[in-house]
Amino acid sequence: MKKTLIALGVAAVVAAPIAAQAGVEVYGQARASVDFVNNNDTTAGNEDSAISLSSNASRLGFKGDEDLGNGLTAMWQLEQEVNFDTGAAFTGGSARDTFVGVGGDFGTVMAGKLSTPYKEATSKLDIFSDTRADYNAIMGNVAGTRVFDNRASNTIAYMSPDMNGFGAAVAYILADTATNDDLSMTTAQSDRDAYSLSGSYNNGPIFVTAAYESLNASGVGGDDASAWKLGGSYTIMDATTVGAIWESADVGGAAGDRDAWYLNVAHKMGDTTLKGAIAMADEIGGVSDTGATQFTLGVAQALSKSTEVYALYSVVSNDASAGYGLISNSSATGGEDMSAFSFGINHKFSSK
Repeated sequence: MKKTLIALGVAAVVAAPIAAQAGVEVYGQARASVDFVNNNDTTAGNEDSAISLSSNASRLGFKGDEDLGNGLTAMWQLEQEVNFDTGAAFTGGSARDTFVGVGGDFGTVMAGKLSTPYKEATSKLDIFSDTRADYNAIMGNVAGTRVFDNRASNTIAYMSPDMNGFGAAVAYILADTATNDDLSMTTAQSDRDAYSLSGSYNNGPIFVTAAYESLNASGVGGDDASAWKLGGSYTIMDATTVGAIWESADVGGAAGDRDAWYLNVAHKMGDTTLKGAIAMADEIGGVSDTGATQFTLGVAQALSKSTEVYALYSVVSNDASAGYGLISNSSATGGEDMSAFSFGINHKFSSK
């Protein structure tokens, strides 16, 4: 199979010694977009619009496995974010899902830095994932801060096997202080553990999921932060898919709770997919004018099995006291809208 220049360069320069081992795959995604962004910033001396080049969660990874016999398989993965706009890679804070684990008929046990079951539960419902219109502008986000829908370090997780379409996952996140989960730590720090769990049914045109997450002693004033969500999608005649999510989150404190919902539709016409989505965050703790709405329209054109181009427009409209912003950007100025026209290309590559 014909290899792309990116895959060849990565395999030759970075991964040749690793790829020489049996069962090792070099893979990744190159995701770049040109964005015309506006945040209506009213601060004197500040620009309120810009043209930016974005690397939208571009990544490079290595993974492998080994048959241990008796139905057991050892597996590992190392994945890092790569910034195609600046050329930076393998820098602090760029780690993605990186783990070692064992799998078998019983399911899979993994340990490392992992997307939580809460995050994974509805990831397939985000039709603008890893673009300027990613649903995390609202979902998992409370008052402009992404509290849930994250990856977690120091995590031990279990994923069940597929049971006629049913599946479940549970993860325990050890108490940590930044990146260290060992002594010494204070009593308050030792309370900051967390757990996350999800269940799903995926069979034919129907997908349904539910998830819950508790971040102990990590909320406002040391309160627990927790969230739950329900989601699902239905595909009509292998062409049109409609999806929905309802989420309720509470970060503690007198006004730390908010509900949110997300609706989307994607329609395929050959190699072209038309997309639309709307997300809404309700007011936080009943405090007036703290809600926001995100609206997105887009089109994607597949050029091959591994490459697509797309165009989209997304806008987050904030109430007077809200500060939600688009993903890959800081929070918007309180009460102001943030929008982006984005034109991008996504390319997946693999040594296998």
